[in-house]
Amino acid sequence: MKRVLLIICLFISISLQAQFNNRLTENIGSIKLGTGYVQDFPGLGGYGILGELSLHMNDRLEGAIGIKRMSMVGTPRTKTVEEFTKATTIDFTFFYVPLRTESHVVRLGIGYAYSFYSIRRSYPVISGTGSEKQTNWPIQNNKSKTSGVSVIGEYEYLINNSNLSVGMRVALYKAYDRVSYIGPFIGYRL
Repeated sequence: MKRVLLIICLFISISLQAQFNNRLTENIGSIKLGTGYVQDFPGLGGYGILGELSLHMNDRLEGAIGIKRMSMVGTPRTKTVEEFTKATTIDFTFFYVPLRTESHVVRLGIGYAYSFYSIRRSYPVISGTGSEKQTNWPIQNNKSKTSGVSVIGEYEYLINNSNLSVGMRVALYKAYDRVSYIGPFIGYRL
């Protein structure tokens, strides 16, 4: 079912691109590269690197495909075990553009992400009875893949007389866990 929905979304994107391309100004989309701060849950944070290709579908809609690499570490539960999350994610996003001027663009997006991750977690195990209780923190390593939704807000400043732009992205991803992202990006208009 997910593959069928993906194919339908891609078909709609391509057909709208062809249908509305002549109504747009001089560019058809953009390539964005960025890095930012990522937080998996309190005590586990790090960095994220993203690359994204977005195409105009019409004056108010854009479709995007991107890839992210996230790496987070921390000691949220006990100081003896350093937990981590490392994930590579492929994103498919639809953006609504409520504001587009000659130098400012605001985007609101909703998307779907496919994530391949590796995590280390440590949960307490209490053993013993009465006052002789002992707490151990065994390490659990896991590798897997999953998918989930994302919600994105973006501001982009278009540099005059140039195809370059700069911007800021704030996002919430729900794939392997609820992950928040904030960071700047550089764009190149195609």
